[in-house]
Amino acid sequence: MAIIVPKRKHDDAERKKISDKYFQEIISIFPDMAGKRVLEIGTSAGDLTARLAGDIGCEVVGIDVMSYPNWSIIQDKYPSVRLVHGDISVDLQDIPENYFDYIISFVVWEHIRHPWSALSNCQRLLKPTGKKFIRANLYRSAIASHLYSRISDPWPHLMHSPEEIAERLNIKEIGWAFWCNKLTYQQYLFYFRKLGFYITREKLYRNGYYNKQFYDKNEKKLGLYPDWDLRTDFFELVLEFDRDFPKQPVEDPVYRYLKKDHY
Repeated sequence: MAIIVPKRKHDDAERKKISDKYFQEIISIFPDMAGKRVLEIGTSAGDLTARLAGDIGCEVVGIDVMSYPNWSIIQDKYPSVRLVHGDISVDLQDIPENYFDYIISFVVWEHIRHPWSALSNCQRLLKPTGKKFIRANLYRSAIASHLYSRISDPWPHLMHSPEEIAERLNIKEIGWAFWCNKLTYQQYLFYFRKLGFYITREKLYRNGYYNKQFYDKNEKKLGLYPDWDLRTDFFELVLEFDRDFPKQPVEDPVYRYLKKDHY
């Protein structure tokens, strides 16, 4: 029944490997990214930020809720980089509206405590012709607790309270890396519509860690959740605005036509 997730080393070599992978992915999705203004949410140690600035000449702002000792080195080396210790939900108010051509985020959105405010700020900062990339873990995934290196059972965050898990691990409380954002994919879709984001690329990662034997044994609790949610681990999207009605809520096309031409 155990979850088997390959353990990652958190050394410089592993960080570089991950940043190289993300860099290749993002330039394949956005081939015209060179020289553009980019916001990276969850920049961590700044490896991807540095690649975007150094390799393809982007002006990059990276923001993370934790600061890292090497940030000053990166900013000294790349004058077009600004690294911010802050929260995308409330910070970057000094940057004008419609500033960025691209906003990107790799597997950090699940840790944002106020996703609506964060998405609203992204809407403000992104140009009407801009594009936003987001890859995030979903709350009801078997691995969403981020505790799989310490708890081998799937869905511990759905089976037990944080207090019960802390007691099981013999610690005072679950740290910041434990789940905090409980949005379902359907709720994300609702938020996108309200903010005028259209999905122009969608990829769902499913069934990777779903455990039917464990589910059947614990159906009394897990059966309260939709099967689709329990089987879906990550989503990956590109979001854009309507060219004629940028940043306006996504509405029925007929209603929008009438509103444009007759009201």
